[in-house]
Amino acid sequence: MIGVDGGFSLDELADDRVIAARLAGQRPFWEPGKGYGYHALVIAALTGEVVRRVTGSTIQELYERRVRAPYGLDFYLGLPEPLEPRFAGVRPMNPTPEQAAMLAENPVDPRSLTAVAFNLNAQPPTDLVTCANSRLVRAQGPGSAGGVASARGLAGMYAPVASQVDGRPPLLTGDTIAGFGTLRTPGPDLVTRSEDHFGIGFEALSSKYGFLSPDALGHSGAAGSLGFADPRSGIAYGYTRRRFAFPGGAAPENDRLAAAVIRAAGSAGAAAHG
Repeated sequence: MIGVDGGFSLDELADDRVIAARLAGQRPFWEPGKGYGYHALVIAALTGEVVRRVTGSTIQELYERRVRAPYGLDFYLGLPEPLEPRFAGVRPMNPTPEQAAMLAENPVDPRSLTAVAFNLNAQPPTDLVTCANSRLVRAQGPGSAGGVASARGLAGMYAPVASQVDGRPPLLTGDTIAGFGTLRTPGPDLVTRSEDHFGIGFEALSSKYGFLSPDALGHSGAAGSLGFADPRSGIAYGYTRRRFAFPGGAAPENDRLAAAVIRAAGSAGAAAHG
């Protein structure tokens, strides 16, 4: 389920349990097994409901207990009130005239799957800048779109995925990492129309960034951020920005920045063993 008929209110989008309850009564938007589409605002509500029923804890509670607190991460699913002054705020896209013309020529059809997935079928349609800047969303930390992090916190979350950190064993085994990072969705995404995009929950990043290993796993953010772990190099990468990038998803500068990080790590490793 990528969304619901009529869309969600902002209050609903802030609450994973409410999202899950509404999704439970929604008809499928395509025949199961006949396609796949990006679950922009609901994926954590779907998986979180399974997690809650199995463990008795929400994703937010498990993340806090097993990941954020033990590693002291500057990455929150539910930003505490005392940390609010540190929140820099998100700014809307500032397209060039050419980019603005491109957007005007290709508006999103409110009846499309893209509109459903990004809650543009709601009244009013969801504005991702407004959503990100909502204190309610930050406070409740919905797993799909409510995380608040610094770049160091984003990289820090991926660091223990594939390697030891502070003497703690990796969070995931090699087989699990390979399963998450391996392409599982060949062909076009019905929502974004992108090709060969996802593993299990994570983006199959090596198909976009050829300098990463095949089992690298991570995800981009709507405003242009990107985070990933690359088991081959042992690198955890985090990049954040305040202003939305054109046309959305990982900002173009990630191509050169991430490649430079991988090259630098390779050079440092070679020098250490030389």
